[in-house]
Amino acid sequence: MNDPANEISEFAPTLEALKKLPKELKGRLLLPRLVKIRRQNFDALNKHNLLLPTDHYGLAFGYPVAENMAIREHLLGAPWTWLVNEGYIVDVAGDGFFSISDDGKDFLAKKDASPRPAVTTTPDDATGSGAAKTPKAFISYSWEGPEHRDWVTEFAGRLRADGVDVIFDRWHLHPGQDKLYFMEQAVASNDFVIVVCTENYARRADNREGGVGYESMVITGQMAENILANKFIPVLRQGSFKTSLPIYLKSRLGVDLSDESDREDEYERLLRVLHGEPLQAPPLGSKPDFTKKSSLPKTGGTVVDAAVKALTGSSGDNLPLGPSTQRPNGIAYARYDKPGYAGAWITATVRLWEIGGRPSYSFETMKGDKLTGEEFMGTKDEIISRFFDFHRAMLKDGYKRMNFTPGPDPEFSVLK
Repeated sequence: MNDPANEISEFAPTLEALKKLPKELKGRLLLPRLVKIRRQNFDALNKHNLLLPTDHYGLAFGYPVAENMAIREHLLGAPWTWLVNEGYIVDVAGDGFFSISDDGKDFLAKKDASPRPAVTTTPDDATGSGAAKTPKAFISYSWEGPEHRDWVTEFAGRLRADGVDVIFDRWHLHPGQDKLYFMEQAVASNDFVIVVCTENYARRADNREGGVGYESMVITGQMAENILANKFIPVLRQGSFKTSLPIYLKSRLGVDLSDESDREDEYERLLRVLHGEPLQAPPLGSKPDFTKKSSLPKTGGTVVDAAVKALTGSSGDNLPLGPSTQRPNGIAYARYDKPGYAGAWITATVRLWEIGGRPSYSFETMKGDKLTGEEFMGTKDEIISRFFDFHRAMLKDGYKRMNFTPGPDPEFSVLK
């Protein structure tokens, strides 16, 4: 669940959007942030302090730097006055320093005190058409020289170009700001924390050295509160998952963006997680009819048919391998898509059969939920070779492999 103190920018990501909200709603959203600010500094709820040139208390956290002062001035106008008139914040001594009243605390304790929208639109979507909320992600990394810094900067820029609102120290941390406060807020308030992992990062995190060490303490504290949350995503940049992940991330499934990996496939995996668009499993078939005899071709008996050959036929139930719903479950599976192409997915499946008391394997392709007629039966080595040829042909035709499951047989892992 997101921090209620950060819901202001979630409801209204820009000053223009904020101005359009009713003052009562702005006051309701402002109160949790004021509570958090006062918890950090007892004397913070003073208009003069909150309007200092540097937003030390984070009143406008989550907004563009260019709008920071204007956001603060707006929040300390009608929304602040509404909270005073409702008696939720009070200046008991009359010296301009406010505190949260008992009524304010009771108001926050109410179940509906923090009004979350059913659907949050992006800044560019003022129509309320139901677009998904823009994901916000903080990038945690170690300073390891210009080359690494430039790579992380390019990575952050690409994520922003792909619709992820990235919080990055080179863009959002400025001279005069409190570095530790920035780290705390960035880790706590964003939907995701992307940890760029190197062997140097792992060493600093495990030894609690410098900024990486401090961020690691904040991250482990949040992970302890919700150990199953998928908020923290390790991204391997250098080394291996064994050597470059800090101890607290060892059990997390990461994304490999090192130079040795197929970076485009891995980047696609990361992007899908951030946007909440995971790959979907293929349609579930019906239970096979075990009372019917298999329509598989028979082999010679001692070995898989020496005349292993391509088996082709028209789509439908009359294919040489029999109806797709009556075939064994797939043991290896891949799915391909062509960027910008509106047609159906292309899938490839390997199945394990028992023919004449011996194992044999088949390879087949589908477009959408229809068999294409591309079928082949043979030995394991022949099927793997066939799969490789198919994969290369798909890439040459402009397709990208979006998902691959090698299955339980380790020999099929070579297809990765």
